[in-house]
Amino acid sequence: MCGISGYILKEENSNNSLIVSKLLEPIKHRGPDDEGVGLISRKDSTFKLFKTDSTVGPLAADLPHYSNNDQKFNHDLAFIHTRFSIIDLTSAGHQPFMSQDKSIIAIFNGEIYNYIELRNELKSEGVTFKTSSDTEVLVEGYRIWGKSLWTKMNGFWAIALYDFNTNKVILSRDRIGVAPLYYRITDKGFYFSSTIQALINISPSDIDPNLDSIFGYLQTGIKDQDNSTFYSDINSLPAASTIEFELNSCDYNRSRIIEFWDLPNSRLSTHDISFGQAVKEFRDIFFNAVDIRLRADVKIAFELSGGLDSSSVVAAAAELRNSDITTYTASLKDADEEPFARSILKIYKIDYNVIRDIEDDFVKDFGYFSKVMEEPYDNPNAYTHHKMLQKMKSKGAHVVITGAGGDEVLAGYEASFWPKAYKELKAGGFRSFVFADWYEFKRRFKTLNSSIDMLKHYVSLPKRRINNLFHNDSHPSYKQVDTSASKYQQLYNNLSFHGQSIYHFKTALLPFYMRSSDHFTMGIPIEHRFPLLDHRIVSFGLKMPIQYLFNNGWTKYLLRKAMEPYLPKKIVWRRKKMGFSFPYKIFFQKHKSSFKPLINSLSKIDIMLRDDESYESLLENDPVLLWRYLSVAIWIKYNLGA
Repeated sequence: MCGISGYILKEENSNNSLIVSKLLEPIKHRGPDDEGVGLISRKDSTFKLFKTDSTVGPLAADLPHYSNNDQKFNHDLAFIHTRFSIIDLTSAGHQPFMSQDKSIIAIFNGEIYNYIELRNELKSEGVTFKTSSDTEVLVEGYRIWGKSLWTKMNGFWAIALYDFNTNKVILSRDRIGVAPLYYRITDKGFYFSSTIQALINISPSDIDPNLDSIFGYLQTGIKDQDNSTFYSDINSLPAASTIEFELNSCDYNRSRIIEFWDLPNSRLSTHDISFGQAVKEFRDIFFNAVDIRLRADVKIAFELSGGLDSSSVVAAAAELRNSDITTYTASLKDADEEPFARSILKIYKIDYNVIRDIEDDFVKDFGYFSKVMEEPYDNPNAYTHHKMLQKMKSKGAHVVITGAGGDEVLAGYEASFWPKAYKELKAGGFRSFVFADWYEFKRRFKTLNSSIDMLKHYVSLPKRRINNLFHNDSHPSYKQVDTSASKYQQLYNNLSFHGQSIYHFKTALLPFYMRSSDHFTMGIPIEHRFPLLDHRIVSFGLKMPIQYLFNNGWTKYLLRKAMEPYLPKKIVWRRKKMGFSFPYKIFFQKHKSSFKPLINSLSKIDIMLRDDESYESLLENDPVLLWRYLSVAIWIKYNLGA
């Protein structure tokens, strides 16, 4: 992963070094290994490459500095890149990167996991390569295949590319939206970047908060929907899309937007594919998805939580690499899953590491971390995850492979997915009705202990939260504003099971997690890889019949059966997953003196708590909502400067 920024101007400019600096500075942390700047005149089809203070030595000697007033160059297009080296660590991977015939120039944030296969395919078409980088595969691939390249690539990316032959500027984002690409439109042109701060820097005085996003987040917890941000003039380019700017144009609204991939619009039935066939096909795709994500010229590590998803990823990697892998497990107070994670050592001799005593530094770091995240975020555990990854980076890891995404692909969040699945199965006929009721019985009463635990859980909840669980009452809309997020939430119960699955990919779950993950990883930097979000697995999982996901009282049944030969029973048939549970009540009570005064910042954008929403009452009755208010307040204080 890296950082990219740039602009497309309405009129050519001979020296824009100040704007280049403003776009460069906020992406420096994303690419500590190298930097480069390219200025291009679309009118004349000419370009000039520049160095920065951090350009690698072999190149720096031959390039002029972009801020040197003697190096003026008429241009209307700028590509700015900071590099975090993962594949081909030599200076040959420097960007902006040009094709050998000088017809394509590009900057690229991401990884093309199947770059070896694509390089071999290009070689068969007569292409020769000078580097071993995936960036060269990108530019030569586009030169040969054009827009067909996007569907050939397996990976994640945010790309800015200029084709001298067609005079088109192309922006592209990966299918799932793992790599961010934000944009801002001003009266001078179109600006883009991997970070929001870079776009704020262009003209800070003209930036306003996006009240629809803020109010919607407070109402529902939903954020990052509709490619919006918490800034009214800054948006995100859509995932799985390319945007083409023609010569002499920088108008986003009149540009050509092409969606090159989409999620499945329906599911298969049990008549279309047998369960045995589904297990085999899923396992084959999954193992390959893990395999190609093991490609790197730096140290790779694995997150191992002790849950099914991360354990499956580790087991697949151990099988593929003869157990020669390194894992890290967090041992946390009150939610210690380390004993489950450790059980994998009965099968594989891996380099197993436990991270203990993660410092409780959030109370002093929340201001700094707000700048890392750039926007309000849904859970303080993002900070906990950030600290874990910092420790892994300190041990030499540059890439971390995780099991995130499995719950979204395979309907693992039972509370979110099962109610509608149950309803549809019961409506499907006698056989489905019996299966659904049997699953419901097994789910609720698998063991006496789980039933008692469930009862204790309900009894311990505040009365208001119990009403929410059984009556689907949402928190009243903030000041009764009809926001985009509230409209989405109102639609949810009317969606089909498949519609709800797509909803979580496009609106509720994946967009915020992808954006959040990028910020808390690249703030280090360290690269996150998601085998369970390989586009082939996503397409396959979202087509599976409901009966293959829920069976005999178990969620993610397809994954359990696919990995049963490779994992301890303790993990495969584990019912309760702890996850990272942030102790909202305990923490915000303990640190009340630090957090309560922050609520005053909300008034800076005319947000006032209702009479029944004091710090203390929210702490008692709805600590998650309290965090939403605090998250917005922290953002106002440290990011808006209010």
